[in-house]
Amino acid sequence: MSGNINEVSAGPEGSPQPQQPHDADAQPPAPAVPQQAAQPYQAQSPYARQPVVPGQPNPYGRLVPGYYPQPAAPSGKATAALVCGILAILFSASLLPGIILGIVAIVLASKAVKESGKNGKTTGGKVCGIVGIVFSVLAFLMYLIIGFGAIMYAASNADSISSSYLDTPRSSAPMTSEGDQKAEPAVQAELDKLKNKDTAVVQALAEKLDKGFKDSSNYSLTELGVDPASFAQWMLADFTYQLDGVYTYDDGTGSAYADVTVRDPYALATAFMEEAQAFVDSPEASTLDEAAMKIKLGELYQAAMNKSTAMTDNYVSFDLVQKDGAWAVDQDSWASEVDYLFGIY
Repeated sequence: MSGNINEVSAGPEGSPQPQQPHDADAQPPAPAVPQQAAQPYQAQSPYARQPVVPGQPNPYGRLVPGYYPQPAAPSGKATAALVCGILAILFSASLLPGIILGIVAIVLASKAVKESGKNGKTTGGKVCGIVGIVFSVLAFLMYLIIGFGAIMYAASNADSISSSYLDTPRSSAPMTSEGDQKAEPAVQAELDKLKNKDTAVVQALAEKLDKGFKDSSNYSLTELGVDPASFAQWMLADFTYQLDGVYTYDDGTGSAYADVTVRDPYALATAFMEEAQAFVDSPEASTLDEAAMKIKLGELYQAAMNKSTAMTDNYVSFDLVQKDGAWAVDQDSWASEVDYLFGIY
């Protein structure tokens, strides 16, 4: 065949294959690279479901099998914040405690929110804390207003009283009423009986002292060998008084007041108890019979009288009555004051 006609050669299966024109400068063909089998296409959807691990947070925001939502751990600070907030309101009138409790409630509520999230207790604690602080501030302002008003009121009244007093002539100053002047001698006379050791008063006082001693110690002064009259005279030694006021009323009654200085009966009782206790603790006490014991106690009481010379100041008040136009001291009221002065019960 002519070289201008393409030659046909047989292929692997015996079918004719076209032959390319021969070119001396052409490069031999590159060996064929075997192609890998194509992988099937898998689309990656942005909505493809991710695997859920039981017990872990659900990324889809809904319940799925095997998933259990885990609640936040409760915080004790939330409860403490609520309690402090309530107390802040209750103690708001005390100012400082209310403010302190309110601040603590707010701080605890903020910490509880950071730890376990917001809930009713944290919100309530914070709100109550703020309310408690506000109430405390309002109470403080109210106290300031009331105090300032009271000071201004007192100052204005003091000025008016001073002015009226200065404008009033001395001759018109209030004087003691006529009834008070008439009752004052009766009061002084009753007190002078004690001061001057009136015989009847001393005898009545001696009987009271003797009976009172027996009621408190099971033995009378007479049984111990102590003369009650001498003891009454000893109690009235250095007795003095200063009249503090006599007041009478239209209904025929009145009151009298006086400062009195008298022997201290409690100092005497203390001195005697010390002497008696020392004797009871001594071996001698177990060797004496009752009669000898009484004599010994009488000697100890006399020693206590010599040892105790303390005086005491007292304030007495007693009633007055008007009889047939004359004022007199009510004896029942006066007797109670005498018992008080000399420690008779």
